[in-house]
Amino acid sequence: MRKCIVYGAGTYGQIYAKYLEDEYFIHGYIDDNPTLIGQTINGIKVLGNRIYSIELLKANPDLDIFVPIGDNNLRHKLMCIYNELGFNTPSFIHKNANIDNSVEIGNGVYVLPGTNIMPFTKILDYTMISMGVNIAHHTLIEEGCFFSLGTNIGASINIRHKAYIGIAATLMTGVKEIGANSLIGAGSTVIRDVPENAVMIGSPARVLRYQPIPDDDIL
Repeated sequence: MRKCIVYGAGTYGQIYAKYLEDEYFIHGYIDDNPTLIGQTINGIKVLGNRIYSIELLKANPDLDIFVPIGDNNLRHKLMCIYNELGFNTPSFIHKNANIDNSVEIGNGVYVLPGTNIMPFTKILDYTMISMGVNIAHHTLIEEGCFFSLGTNIGASINIRHKAYIGIAATLMTGVKEIGANSLIGAGSTVIRDVPENAVMIGSPARVLRYQPIPDDDIL
């Protein structure tokens, strides 16, 4: 059984640790909240922060690291750093996800149970897909996207990098592009293309505001 560490000791990290334990020994959590460091959560110790994780991985090249956090920008940057340093950032595809064998999946992609992904979909690196997500055929998902619980994605849509799709949102077939760094609110129905950085809400979804371009500074 391989060993891993999980970045993020909050509720989402705890859920992933639970799923991962069927395939991994969980060596510990990494978290940047100093009040959590040293604590034990569900039997797993919080070992240190992101700087500590780099030293730990250098000293233990057999360790894999998973970064199941909902902040697309932070997750993407951390995963890029871990990869540039040569650390192991595998994908995790739950055994109860239904994914056609033609689907292309990149590095560090996480897919939870009950998700269905139709043929000829392509999912690039560092994307997170929660439970019960349905993704239709010929869809392209770029790096660092996040799909919340129960989202429905139509066919042949290009979802650009770091897009965030909220709980139970629907992207209708006929939409061609979801812009980079956009956010689709929970329960929204998208019937037209979404601009970059747009926050969309409603049914049909409309632009509420535009969010700032993510800052590239991290460490």
